[in-house]
Amino acid sequence: MKVNKSHGLEHGTVSLDRGASLYLAGEKGHAWRVLSGSIRLDQEEPTGTQFAGLAVAGDVVGAETLLFGRYTFSAHALSPCSLRPWMAAPETAGNGIWLQMIAAAERRMADLLALRCGKAAERIRKLLALMGSGGRGVALPRLRDIADITDLTVETVSRTVTSLSADGTLDVQGSYRVRKVREVMKEAL
Repeated sequence: MKVNKSHGLEHGTVSLDRGASLYLAGEKGHAWRVLSGSIRLDQEEPTGTQFAGLAVAGDVVGAETLLFGRYTFSAHALSPCSLRPWMAAPETAGNGIWLQMIAAAERRMADLLALRCGKAAERIRKLLALMGSGGRGVALPRLRDIADITDLTVETVSRTVTSLSADGTLDVQGSYRVRKVREVMKEAL
């Protein structure tokens, strides 16, 4: 696992830079709670790596290790993020934590499906909103990540982000590698 130990494992949290690997499919490990940022989940297919899911602050990734002992997906930081090990004991099922986790996963799946249809600008704005941009800013993921998640081409994503920035819909700040996006849209997504 490639982590930036800015908070240190001794405190139970890890920090990942954008693009860093949290874990790979098939590895042994444990579940993680996303404290901030976002994680991209991928599945290895015979045709290559396929986007499989997205986790944002509050979500749990790697819960399958509680059943299978190994990760099903590979997880990489879509934006800089902080995570903490998550260890919910099976006996806590009575307090609803497992049902909450399943409900959150179903909502996230519906949100992700909505990102794959419609106009390019709407898809990208919805993705940034899902990542938590709501006025406080979000690190802009790599263009190829945005393209994979929204089912657009990298060229379309680049043109659309440039257009949204030019018309004032998005306020893109910083250098290319560490751009942060602050939405200035009035309407809620």
